[in-house]
Amino acid sequence: MSQSELEKIPNRGEGITCEAGFSVFHGADNIFLGSNISLVDSLFNAGTGAGSIIVDDYVFMGHGVKILARGHDYLVYGMERHHRVTEGPVHIKTGAWIGSGAIVLPSVTVGQQAVVAAGSIVTKDVADYAIVAGNPARTIVYDIRAIDTLNGRLLNKCLRILNRLRG
Repeated sequence: MSQSELEKIPNRGEGITCEAGFSVFHGADNIFLGSNISLVDSLFNAGTGAGSIIVDDYVFMGHGVKILARGHDYLVYGMERHHRVTEGPVHIKTGAWIGSGAIVLPSVTVGQQAVVAAGSIVTKDVADYAIVAGNPARTIVYDIRAIDTLNGRLLNKCLRILNRLRG
């Protein structure tokens, strides 16, 4: 467990797990962690102003996830680009799952119970219960509760047919 890196974050709940490789690059005071979170070997880069990172309760992150609440201004050039930092808040809501290798960029909210597929780059908000995938991440399932309901109905129908066939 990368306890020393986790201890850099003063605003944190209980039951947070992480592994060697978890790191806070910048802005530990601007990171807010809920409880019962799995961070594995993620990288957090928060800012000192608008670049906060908020992770609500019961969030799970796969290996190599990067949460970036700050970056550099692409509208300037040379060394000015190196020095001009832009920031935007990142909020990952309750129960979200961020797949391995995903990157969440500044000014993004990942909705509650949403899923970010492995390797995705999230540049826009993700709705509650949605599944997003790709680069840039796009919604592939709008509401996972509908899938669960459909699967349940299909399973029940198949079981009724099997029971009739058994006689």
